[in-house]
Amino acid sequence: MNSIKRALISVWDKDGIVELAEFLINNKVEIISTGGTKKILESNNIAVTPVSAITNQNEIMNGRVKTLHPSLFGGILADRCNDKHIDDLNEIKSNPIDLVVINLYPFEQEAMSKNLSIEKSIEYIDIGGPSMMRAAAKNFKYVIPLCDSSQYKNFIDKYKKNSGEFSVEDRIEYAKIVFNKTMSYDYLINKYFSEKSNIDNDNLMPDNLVMNMYKKNNLRYGENPHQKSAYYTPNNEENIWKKIQGKKLSYNNYFDMESAINIVYEFKELSCVIVKHSNPCGFGIGKSNVEAYLNAVSTDPVSYFGGIVAFNNEVDEDVANLMSKVFLECVIAPSFSNRAVTVLSKKKNLRLIKLTSEDFKSKSNKLIVKSVFNGFLYQNRDKMINSVEDFNIVTDLKPTNDQLKAILIGWKIVKSVKSNAIVFANDKKILGIGAGQMSRIDSVKIAIRKSNENNLNLSGSIMASDAFFPFSDSLDLAAKNGVVGVVQPGGSIKDEEIIEVANKLKMFMVFTNERHFVH
Repeated sequence: MNSIKRALISVWDKDGIVELAEFLINNKVEIISTGGTKKILESNNIAVTPVSAITNQNEIMNGRVKTLHPSLFGGILADRCNDKHIDDLNEIKSNPIDLVVINLYPFEQEAMSKNLSIEKSIEYIDIGGPSMMRAAAKNFKYVIPLCDSSQYKNFIDKYKKNSGEFSVEDRIEYAKIVFNKTMSYDYLINKYFSEKSNIDNDNLMPDNLVMNMYKKNNLRYGENPHQKSAYYTPNNEENIWKKIQGKKLSYNNYFDMESAINIVYEFKELSCVIVKHSNPCGFGIGKSNVEAYLNAVSTDPVSYFGGIVAFNNEVDEDVANLMSKVFLECVIAPSFSNRAVTVLSKKKNLRLIKLTSEDFKSKSNKLIVKSVFNGFLYQNRDKMINSVEDFNIVTDLKPTNDQLKAILIGWKIVKSVKSNAIVFANDKKILGIGAGQMSRIDSVKIAIRKSNENNLNLSGSIMASDAFFPFSDSLDLAAKNGVVGVVQPGGSIKDEEIIEVANKLKMFMVFTNERHFVH
């Protein structure tokens, strides 16, 4: 392999570039540069050959075109073992380039984060930079590409260790990083234009699904200790949540946190939810955090042990004192008072997670991807439920205002319970949950048993079902236990029969016209 004699340097991020250039000059490497990079190197007394001296062409179009020239790209792409390539280089009076140091216009930081107009944003779409990076990576046998300031130290160390020579393995690794970088860059630009499009992208299933994920951290293990696991975010985005304290999050923690937040941020009233194994095991509304928390705990005072608790408002000292008396995995809220943190910090393993409703609703993934076989399933996220205005009351008996509140609570909760799902509720809390059964009547039986075990009276409550009732047995059993109303999607061929049964049982029934399965 060849030693490095000529380097092309053109970077937006100037961090560490002077030190790298000084190292190259000290090792008798000629530096070619342009624009701001050239200025900062010359201001540090580093000799630079301007790009224009190679191309015999000044920058044009306000800098849109400055490096796109055969004299440069020929020097980067030439196969040094191909006589025709060398002859072509000689013909255009160009020389080989052995090192290309490029980083790109910060499209994400400038155009996307600052929400610039399209006219201003497109000026941050780098053209020459990615082209030179890809050219250098393609010709990795002869050219080393560096595309991030974090690589400079590694490069210098390897150069010193091997007297300027680089192995094929090292060169391939540098090339791989380049193609990963340009892929990510193009993905961001595609994402930007997709968001600016008038097409409803939430409902659009693309012909080509591209995911650009960066590993944030390894997890202790997956669902089970023998499974490896890691957490990734698209485009190396910052977490929308902040861990205030506590031990490392687990694979299962992430799922339960997501489930908890999906539920609690459905509500405007002061609310608390407790989640175990991605299912809610308690939910309550209150005039205070303490009241909401105690209502949630009362749903299932046994199962909440070791659960994840989420609030839709700031956690205060009073509720912190209550939670500190029991083992919990995690507490999530939009904020924590200083006194609450002081109380909960005594439980050093307890994870405190700050996540605002605004960030969750605006920045969460809009689409859900799951792997199956050798492919993936792709769907848009189930929507939030805001009111009962679109629901259809189909029985003779009509619900009261308080019963409508109970209906909305039950419907929002059952939406997040593994199907087949049944939830009993009043206007303050959940009274019983039946989850994940193969038959709907079994879910009803479990929900009733749980409510009875926890001394919760179902008299006057409502029953929420995530799908329609194919038979009347669930209604009969619910009515025997004091349930006065039902909310369900409707859509069965037996709807009329079920409505008739509800009328005979003196129950009201509401159709939502939407199913909410969770598998």
